Amino acid sequence: MTGARIEVRAAAGRARVAMSAAAGATFVPRLLERTAATARVALVAGGAMILGGDRIGLDVRVGPGCGLELVEVGGTVAYDADGRSSSWITDVTLDDGAWLVWRGLETVIADGADLHRCTRLTLAAGARAAVRDVVVLGRSGERGGRVHLETVVDVDGRPLLVESVDATGDHREPGVLGDHRVMESILIAGARPDDVSEPHTMALAGPGALARTLGSAVHDSPLEDTWNAWTSLATT
Repeated sequence: MTGARIEVRAAAGRARVAMSAAAGATFVPRLLERTAATARVALVAGGAMILGGDRIGLDVRVGPGCGLELVEVGGTVAYDADGRSSSWITDVTLDDGAWLVWRGLETVIADGADLHRCTRLTLAAGARAAVRDVVVLGRSGERGGRVHLETVVDVDGRPLLVESVDATGDHREPGVLGDHRVMESILIAGARPDDVSEPHTMALAGPGALARTLGSAVHDSPLEDTWNAWTSLATT
């Protein structure tokens, strides 16, 4: 597995940000800016991604009272795998009072791709996270390959969200994506929005909520206001 690691800790003057990437890593972190307790880090593609057989790992830790914003420079394409699967495993740990904002750009599942992506978030007491995820089945003119999405979120030692979604572009399952190509999800964990009555939004059984839409184009998303509100909640 080729992996990258990011860790943020408070320090006098400016936060201490430790970043590393294995040789040939798909993602290479780049520091954009920092304050005494916060950092803004870009995830830059280290090469063609995602190819059949790739095993991608991303490990993120944010220390007590610190904040991290992750920025994706461009979207991601899972290419025709020629029968080979690929995986992308992300582990995020937020210590007491830490926060994370990660506005993920679209991950496009091309014809013939077979991607397993797992995101695990572990939040200590008082930690908050706002994470956006967008999956697109197929490039222009394609139906798309297979994607298996797993999300596991624990807050203060208790499960908040455990979800598994399996979709294949040329075998659309009723009740999953149907005829839609785009699935956008926004998660807030560690804090509960005051209003969860908006369309596409549901409260979780704990401090958090999930918003999700299915559509035909990324630019048609109705969740921009939700993202802005939940980002503000996660960082205050």
